[in-house]
Amino acid sequence: MVKTRSQILKEGRYDSLVRTISNDILNEIKVSAENNESSFDDIVGEYEHESGALIPVVLELYRYINEKTWFKFIVNSFIDYDDNLVVRVFINVDYEPQVYENLYYKINEDVRHEVEHYLQDIFPDRQQPDIPNTSDYETIFAHHIDPSEVEALVHGFYRRAKLEKRPLDEVMLEDIQKDIQDGNLTHDEGDKLLNTWVSYAIKKLPQAQYSNSFRRKFIIQK
Repeated sequence: MVKTRSQILKEGRYDSLVRTISNDILNEIKVSAENNESSFDDIVGEYEHESGALIPVVLELYRYINEKTWFKFIVNSFIDYDDNLVVRVFINVDYEPQVYENLYYKINEDVRHEVEHYLQDIFPDRQQPDIPNTSDYETIFAHHIDPSEVEALVHGFYRRAKLEKRPLDEVMLEDIQKDIQDGNLTHDEGDKLLNTWVSYAIKKLPQAQYSNSFRRKFIIQK
């Protein structure tokens, strides 16, 4: 399907907003490294969406220095009770600054995810959650299959796939496989999530790219 002009413009505006926020976050991380800051909680800025909505962004950074950790970096993002978009980053300094490129991709994914949640409160065409607060779900599967989370997750994955110049299905599968390895999902749940996410992407993101084998198996046959 060929993208319409309105689709291209809309995608570009969202990409521009997410890029600006993500660049500012990464710049703060780099400056804090130069200043030898081990941790801080800082307001990155307030960003205006085209709807007029203001998105305040907060960065929480925690560095692990001379410690044995199993991770290079972790990014957790959420919207807090004050409607701040909070990006919480944990970094093992043994891998800094080498991790900055992959960290940037992940920050973009998470920021795009949370921006979609802001949009769900503004535009009637967006998905709404099955329960008031999706963080109350007791399992990863229940959370990831909720309509509002499907929408936010897929848009986040798509943003990352474009930046990394990778097929969307590879980014989705990578996330699912990690949760299976960590014991958070069964293989059957992973299959159901993948089909649900791809079904949404085919409908809402016709410009998304897929690997050849995946496209033959899951898209052309459908």
